[in-house]
Amino acid sequence: MNLGIILTIFLIPCFGFTQGKSITAYNWSLNKVSNLPEPVTNGAVSAYSAFNGTYIYIFGGLDSTLLSSGIHRRCYKINISDSSDITRLPDLPDSLGRIALSATKVRDKIYIVGGYYVFANGREKSSSLVHEFDVRGDTFTNKKIVLPVPIDDHIQDVWEDSLLFIINGWSDSANVRETQIYNPSNNSWKKGSPYTNDMIPTFGAGGGISGNTIYVQGGARSDRNSFPSVSNYYKGEIEPNNPTQITWSTISSNDSLTSYRSAIVFNGDGGPEPIIVGGSKRSYNYNARDYSSGKLLAPMNSSIILGSTQSEFNTDQVLIPTTDLSIPMDIRDWGILRDWSFTLSSNSSNFSITYLAGGILKNGKVSNQILSLSPSFPGNSNSIDTGVEPRFFPNPTKSTVNIRYNNLFSTQIRIYNSSGNLVDQFYQSEHEFILDLSHLRSGIYFYVDSQNQVTKKLIKK
Repeated sequence: MNLGIILTIFLIPCFGFTQGKSITAYNWSLNKVSNLPEPVTNGAVSAYSAFNGTYIYIFGGLDSTLLSSGIHRRCYKINISDSSDITRLPDLPDSLGRIALSATKVRDKIYIVGGYYVFANGREKSSSLVHEFDVRGDTFTNKKIVLPVPIDDHIQDVWEDSLLFIINGWSDSANVRETQIYNPSNNSWKKGSPYTNDMIPTFGAGGGISGNTIYVQGGARSDRNSFPSVSNYYKGEIEPNNPTQITWSTISSNDSLTSYRSAIVFNGDGGPEPIIVGGSKRSYNYNARDYSSGKLLAPMNSSIILGSTQSEFNTDQVLIPTTDLSIPMDIRDWGILRDWSFTLSSNSSNFSITYLAGGILKNGKVSNQILSLSPSFPGNSNSIDTGVEPRFFPNPTKSTVNIRYNNLFSTQIRIYNSSGNLVDQFYQSEHEFILDLSHLRSGIYFYVDSQNQVTKKLIKK
């Protein structure tokens, strides 16, 4: 792809939720939004939206060789709103490269946590380092932050844009069940409630925080020097007045829907349960080879809906249709942009966009793609046909879109970009009109006519 152009591929929505008559129905779309400067896997990924673009950050990782010698400290910042805007950031402030580390933005800082080293003799060691990166100045700060328990292949997310939760993972020679909580405002650590004794700690699980709920699914357990992947699905409820207190519960613990190094994708706070995407069905070493058999593995082609009950979890598996794009395995980390909201009819919902950077495709090929996975806007499955469903053409477009309603009374139209920022709004009473997008950057936009319950994804080339 020419890095001077954002190449966006629109796919027919590939996921549907049907967990009851009253639930809001969501569709999902997968898009390629840019390229990395080089193929990378197993690095730390974060996302940040500013007035001049949406940025994907990647810190460290493994190159296309899939060899320990390919583990590096290189860091990049990519503006997916203008893919010619790529910045080589300072290297990780460490003597060696790291993999299986994670990055999370808290306010205007990104925290790059843990990971592990692979030495020349093959020995591996978990890291206790945490780097603070200032997105305002594109530089690492000098703040000294040290993990109480060295960690890699862990779950990491932010709660209330204030506290960093480090959950589960691997530390040198064993899985850990600790929850480590970091407060950036005073550079302090606290212990959160660990897993209960009947819960199995893992590394490489998919998980994150939505609202006050922690979701954890899959990963690999330690079993006599073998690391089988599991399907365990756990939830933790954070006590808002004392966030170190977490009430853990087991939703499912059978072995039918395993996942390893998969991403968790949220609809937004208050929406349906999240889904697990990408990754693999079996666990593997950093070279993409099965721990047990040594065979080269491939990404799984299915997703898992994390229902509220064991019954929902067991039955709600949705296959991804074959397309030109595929979600890779080795999704150690991903970037999320949250908290952009739209009002449709009388319902208001928050949404998020998940960005996947790099990873491993079939045949062991390391990806250089940046993909976005986002929910389409919700529509009630029992909604009334208003008779105003419009046509949009051409779409994609280089400049203008012709819009034709069957009939239309005066309404307010809003145009949002892929980060959820309002970029245009106007009133319209004519049932045929032209929407001019020529002043906007190439990318994905959303046309929202809330009065007539119309939402439409528009693509500007």
